[in-house]
Amino acid sequence: MTKVNIDLTSKIVQEDDSETFNQQVEGEVKIDGETIRISYLENGEIPVKMLLKGNELIIRRGVDSNNYSLMKFNVDKRKDCRYVVTGRQMDFESVTKTLEYDEQNGHFKKLHVEYDLFSGLYLIGNYTVTLIFT
Repeated sequence: MTKVNIDLTSKIVQEDDSETFNQQVEGEVKIDGETIRISYLENGEIPVKMLLKGNELIIRRGVDSNNYSLMKFNVDKRKDCRYVVTGRQMDFESVTKTLEYDEQNGHFKKLHVEYDLFSGLYLIGNYTVTLIFT
């Protein structure tokens, strides 16, 4: 694992509302062949682990085995996801519009994902997450 600084920007658009969050966190990146693992603490307390392999990104957020969110992204495919907020689980489907990353000479530079979240046929919102690593 290589220690990195991460500049994380998240944009949420739900109906007519839009909100952008930005935070700087310390994290770790491990590159093993075509597999990239990223970990950091969100807001200094919630563990986030990402697994990026080819066209697929999996994000696990939370601590215990019964109370964590699991998001899956694969361009142009619907993927089952679960999101847990204050102990309540919600099941969604993600449709990934963009999944891009930049890795040069064993150094991971950037991860960018744009996706829609659905509950059944209902569009919950559009999301964009960008992580820049230094």
